[in-house]
Amino acid sequence: MNYILDEPKESPRGIAQIAAAVSNGLLGVALIAAGLVGLIAIAVVAFDIADQTWVSLGAQITAELGADVAALFETFQIDIAVILTTLADQNNLPEFGAWVRQILALLMVAAVAFGLAGTAPLWIARALWTRRSSRAVLLFGVALSAIGMFGLLVTGAPQLIWGLVLANGVLTLVASRTARPSA
Repeated sequence: MNYILDEPKESPRGIAQIAAAVSNGLLGVALIAAGLVGLIAIAVVAFDIADQTWVSLGAQITAELGADVAALFETFQIDIAVILTTLADQNNLPEFGAWVRQILALLMVAAVAFGLAGTAPLWIARALWTRRSSRAVLLFGVALSAIGMFGLLVTGAPQLIWGLVLANGVLTLVASRTARPSA
């Protein structure tokens, strides 16, 4: 009966570790899904406006206004295409398609950032599930808690999204303290 050579028994996962792993996993999946949906929506819009100009945009807006409004515009000789083209020229805006593609490129970077941001909570969820705590898990909990608190302070009212971010951060902090340190 040599107890020194026996393997140490692992303690069962705590409720905090399970809840933190699940909440971080859900957060990661939600961020990755939001990034993918955003990229698909951006691609659809980019293909839709590929050959648009200020004139064609004005014609499309006029066509979608309905027959009554279009007739009223004709009565007063209002041409939305001319108005949009004039405004674009006066404000030195590039052609509509190029201008919108620049905005879409910025939105694409944001969508990719959502997807990449989703990998961090998944990594944290894995670390918590395997009961390995590290300084990164602790820092992630602190960062989520700070972001949630800042969001609640800025909005000035209880907001579900910021409350959930704060709760996930606090839960990650609690779970990181109950996990054993990684080697």
